Amino acid sequence: MKKLHLAAGVLCALLLSAGLWIWAGRDPRARVEARLAADLPQLTRVAQTLLAGGTAGPPTGWTGADVYGESVCFDYGGWGFGASTSYWGVAYAPSDRPVGFQGLDMAGAAPSGEGWLWEEKDGDNRCYVEWLAPGWYYYEMRF
Repeated sequence: MKKLHLAAGVLCALLLSAGLWIWAGRDPRARVEARLAADLPQLTRVAQTLLAGGTAGPPTGWTGADVYGESVCFDYGGWGFGASTSYWGVAYAPSDRPVGFQGLDMAGAAPSGEGWLWEEKDGDNRCYVEWLAPGWYYYEMRF
Protein backbone atom coordinates (compact mmCIF):
# COMPACT_ATOMS: atom_id res chain seq x y z
CA MET A 1 0.00 0.00 0.00
CA LYS A 2 2.86 2.39 0.81
CA LYS A 3 4.38 1.71 -2.63
CA LEU A 4 1.07 2.62 -4.25
CA HIS A 5 0.93 5.94 -2.34
CA LEU A 6 4.56 6.67 -3.23
CA ALA A 7 3.92 5.89 -6.91
CA ALA A 8 0.82 8.10 -6.90
CA GLY A 9 2.80 10.94 -5.30
CA VAL A 10 5.59 10.64 -7.85
CA LEU A 11 3.06 10.58 -10.69
CA CYS A 12 1.34 13.71 -9.33
CA ALA A 13 4.68 15.49 -9.03
CA LEU A 14 5.60 14.57 -12.60
CA LEU A 15 2.24 15.74 -13.95
CA LEU A 16 2.49 19.01 -12.04
CA SER A 17 6.04 19.57 -13.33
CA ALA A 18 4.95 18.82 -16.90
CA GLY A 19 2.01 21.22 -16.57
CA LEU A 20 4.25 24.01 -15.28
CA TRP A 21 6.75 23.35 -18.07
CA ILE A 22 4.02 23.54 -20.72
CA TRP A 23 2.49 26.68 -19.18
CA ALA A 24 5.87 28.42 -18.97
CA GLY A 25 6.59 27.54 -22.58
CA ARG A 26 3.46 29.26 -23.88
CA ASP A 27 4.22 32.37 -25.90
CA PRO A 28 4.87 35.04 -23.26
CA ARG A 29 4.46 37.82 -25.84
CA ALA A 30 0.93 36.71 -26.69
CA ARG A 31 0.00 36.54 -22.98
CA VAL A 32 1.47 39.98 -22.28
CA GLU A 33 -0.15 41.54 -25.35
CA ALA A 34 -3.58 40.17 -24.39
CA ARG A 35 -3.19 41.39 -20.82
CA LEU A 36 -1.99 44.82 -22.02
CA ALA A 37 -5.10 45.16 -24.20
CA ALA A 38 -7.34 44.29 -21.24
CA ASP A 39 -5.54 46.58 -18.77
CA LEU A 40 -4.36 49.46 -21.00
CA PRO A 41 -6.41 52.29 -19.43
CA GLN A 42 -5.41 51.29 -15.90
CA LEU A 43 -1.76 50.69 -16.86
CA THR A 44 -1.64 54.12 -18.51
CA ARG A 45 -3.06 55.81 -15.39
CA VAL A 46 -0.57 54.00 -13.14
CA ALA A 47 2.37 54.88 -15.43
CA GLN A 48 1.41 58.55 -15.62
CA THR A 49 0.91 58.72 -11.85
CA LEU A 50 4.32 57.15 -11.19
CA LEU A 51 6.07 59.41 -13.71
CA ALA A 52 4.48 62.43 -12.00
CA GLY A 53 6.03 61.31 -8.70
CA GLY A 54 2.90 59.74 -7.21
CA THR A 55 2.39 56.25 -5.91
CA ALA A 56 0.33 53.52 -7.54
CA GLY A 57 0.43 49.77 -7.79
CA PRO A 58 0.11 47.62 -10.87
CA PRO A 59 -3.21 46.07 -11.91
CA THR A 60 -3.96 42.52 -10.82
CA GLY A 61 -1.80 40.01 -12.67
CA TRP A 62 1.18 42.32 -13.09
CA THR A 63 4.03 41.67 -10.65
CA GLY A 64 5.67 45.07 -10.56
CA ALA A 65 5.51 48.69 -11.68
CA ASP A 66 8.79 50.60 -11.42
CA VAL A 67 10.06 53.92 -12.77
CA TYR A 68 13.34 53.95 -14.68
CA GLY A 69 14.16 57.47 -15.81
CA GLU A 70 11.40 58.57 -18.18
CA SER A 71 9.79 55.14 -18.46
CA VAL A 72 7.78 52.71 -16.35
CA CYS A 73 8.22 48.94 -16.53
CA PHE A 74 5.41 46.57 -15.66
CA ASP A 75 6.66 43.03 -15.04
CA TYR A 76 4.30 40.24 -16.02
CA GLY A 77 6.23 37.02 -15.63
CA GLY A 78 9.48 35.14 -15.59
CA TRP A 79 10.87 31.68 -15.80
CA GLY A 80 14.12 29.95 -15.07
CA PHE A 81 16.75 29.56 -12.42
CA GLY A 82 20.07 31.26 -11.82
CA ALA A 83 21.96 32.16 -14.95
CA SER A 84 19.22 30.81 -17.22
CA THR A 85 16.33 33.15 -16.44
CA SER A 86 13.89 35.18 -18.55
CA TYR A 87 11.61 38.04 -17.56
CA TRP A 88 8.87 39.62 -19.64
CA GLY A 89 6.44 42.50 -19.43
CA VAL A 90 5.82 45.92 -20.93
CA ALA A 91 7.54 49.26 -20.74
CA TYR A 92 5.71 52.57 -21.06
CA ALA A 93 7.71 55.35 -22.70
CA PRO A 94 5.80 58.58 -23.36
CA SER A 95 8.50 59.50 -25.89
CA ASP A 96 7.58 56.33 -27.84
CA ARG A 97 11.25 55.30 -27.97
CA PRO A 98 12.00 51.59 -27.45
CA VAL A 99 12.68 50.72 -23.81
CA GLY A 100 13.65 47.34 -22.43
CA PHE A 101 13.69 45.53 -19.09
CA GLN A 102 14.32 47.88 -16.15
CA GLY A 103 14.50 50.90 -18.46
CA LEU A 104 17.23 49.43 -20.66
CA ASP A 105 18.17 51.94 -23.38
CA MET A 106 17.76 50.12 -26.67
CA ALA A 107 20.05 52.52 -28.57
CA GLY A 108 22.33 50.41 -30.73
CA ALA A 109 19.99 47.43 -30.71
CA ALA A 110 19.74 45.53 -33.98
CA PRO A 111 16.46 45.01 -35.83
CA SER A 112 15.15 41.51 -35.11
CA GLY A 113 11.83 40.06 -36.22
CA GLU A 114 9.16 42.66 -35.53
CA GLY A 115 11.33 44.50 -32.99
CA TRP A 116 14.87 45.07 -31.76
CA LEU A 117 17.45 42.91 -30.03
CA TRP A 118 20.06 44.25 -27.60
CA GLU A 119 22.93 41.92 -26.73
CA GLU A 120 25.46 42.48 -23.98
CA LYS A 121 29.04 42.81 -25.17
CA ASP A 122 31.22 40.07 -23.74
CA GLY A 123 28.22 38.35 -22.14
CA ASP A 124 25.09 36.38 -22.84
CA ASN A 125 22.42 38.80 -21.59
CA ARG A 126 19.96 39.93 -24.23
CA CYS A 127 16.75 41.91 -24.40
CA TYR A 128 14.16 41.73 -27.17
CA VAL A 129 11.73 44.65 -27.49
CA GLU A 130 8.71 44.99 -29.73
CA TRP A 131 6.32 47.93 -30.23
CA LEU A 132 2.76 47.07 -29.14
CA ALA A 133 0.93 50.42 -29.05
CA PRO A 134 1.90 54.10 -28.96
CA GLY A 135 4.29 54.40 -26.02
CA TRP A 136 4.07 50.69 -25.11
CA TYR A 137 6.75 48.08 -25.71
CA TYR A 138 6.88 44.38 -24.95
CA TYR A 139 10.20 43.26 -23.47
CA GLU A 140 11.75 39.89 -22.87
CA MET A 141 15.04 39.83 -21.00
CA ARG A 142 17.19 36.70 -20.94
CA PHE A 143 20.13 36.18 -18.64
